[in-house]
Amino acid sequence: MTTNNKTTVNKEERTSFHGIFTALLTPMHKDGSIDFDSLANLVEHQISQGIHGFYVGGSTGEGFILTTDEREQILEAVVRTAAERVTIIAHVGCISTLESIRLAKHAEKQGVDAISAVVPFYYKVTMKEIREHYEAIMAAVPLPMIIYHFPGATGVSLSMDFYEQMSRHPLCIGVKFTSLNLFEMQQIRARCGREFLIFNGHDEIYSGGAFAGADGAIGSTFNMMPGLFTQMYKLIAAEERPHMPTLQALQSEANEVIAHMIQFDVIPYEKYMLYLQGVISSWTVRQPLKQFTEKEREQIKAFYEGSDVLCRHRNGIGTGH
Repeated sequence: MTTNNKTTVNKEERTSFHGIFTALLTPMHKDGSIDFDSLANLVEHQISQGIHGFYVGGSTGEGFILTTDEREQILEAVVRTAAERVTIIAHVGCISTLESIRLAKHAEKQGVDAISAVVPFYYKVTMKEIREHYEAIMAAVPLPMIIYHFPGATGVSLSMDFYEQMSRHPLCIGVKFTSLNLFEMQQIRARCGREFLIFNGHDEIYSGGAFAGADGAIGSTFNMMPGLFTQMYKLIAAEERPHMPTLQALQSEANEVIAHMIQFDVIPYEKYMLYLQGVISSWTVRQPLKQFTEKEREQIKAFYEGSDVLCRHRNGIGTGH
């Protein structure tokens, strides 16, 4: 979609980013090395379930505890397996602007459709420095940029003036909005206009986010129940006034799983569920993420075996474990 001299992103190109994007997990072998076979299987499974694209290398993918080389190798593998069948957004965010630019240039070489970057965190920088961080990345590569707003993880809250300023940049096409504040999401829509894309980031409020103005969603739990969210998206996109009881029922199904998940820990929980579904070969996560005990795994497996939502997603994949 992009060219070396690209300076803007038109309305038709922005529309190609509407939909459900899985914030892709990174399967690992028991020794902690990347399991590229399972990664390819996960990509194929997600595409078969109708997702519209992938968000690669974000927090769900353990991006901040992978090496830069590993982040590049994972993106290469996803691009190769997806083979231009879906839209790919590469997360290139780092605390360092230079390291973000390195990952952005690599993403450009892979032919991805867009890049995204979490705001610089840890160091207490102002909105001015954050804006300059994004501008430096966009000056280095001619790819559409999606801001990543996740105050619960970064401790950084972006201002409405910041969003409005960034929306005027010809390559800044939207925001991954990972916050429960739907009023703020609606205000971004009101201030920045329809062409500035908003991706709902908290899966448990996806239906509410859609009514607050979100064009789609980038979600972690889509890894283990993709079909549920693509079904919600189709319902919302196809009708001017979606059938609310159906939409509420689908969101409730998702939230039953999410409510159980947050009693444990998100990334290891999702990996273990994908292992049970037969999609990946191991539930390994990198330190310092939580390592489940045998008792915890038994509790999660018991929930899985009693969950119609999760068991539904193992059909046609494998027999589970």
